[in-house]
Amino acid sequence: MRIHTTVWGLGNPLLRDDAAGLEVVRLLGEKKLPNFSLRRCELAPANYLATLEGERPRRFLLIDASDMGLPPGSLRRFSLTRVDDPSFTSHDLPLPQLLAGTLPPDCEAWVVAIQPQSVDFGIGLTPAAARAAQACAAWIAEGRLDEIAALE
Repeated sequence: MRIHTTVWGLGNPLLRDDAAGLEVVRLLGEKKLPNFSLRRCELAPANYLATLEGERPRRFLLIDASDMGLPPGSLRRFSLTRVDDPSFTSHDLPLPQLLAGTLPPDCEAWVVAIQPQSVDFGIGLTPAAARAAQACAAWIAEGRLDEIAALE
């Protein structure tokens, strides 16, 4: 069976807002959405590559905290193809290289980034990142991804 939407949450749960992507996946999991595949990849998205081949998603979403120079809790989306900076993620290889040839050619692939307020050592999101994670999960669940502003 082909999965409609695969969502990967990236981040370190011990670095406050860096765990925002993990929180989005947790919140989506509570909704028990049909035809969604959810993965809490934490720091190792490469461990989940094999699942993509079997799922063949129509939409792939990667959710991660990213310093975009915006106010804390800001959400932005951009095409996975736009990620060309090897420093975008410290979690593994640069994402386009990691996913090359794994996603089906007709798959719509997006990164949704959440501006952190704090990535200091600690557990728990700041209020700004928690609100952003809740909004992000709601928009994804309701099929309203286009309401997340595009990164300029």
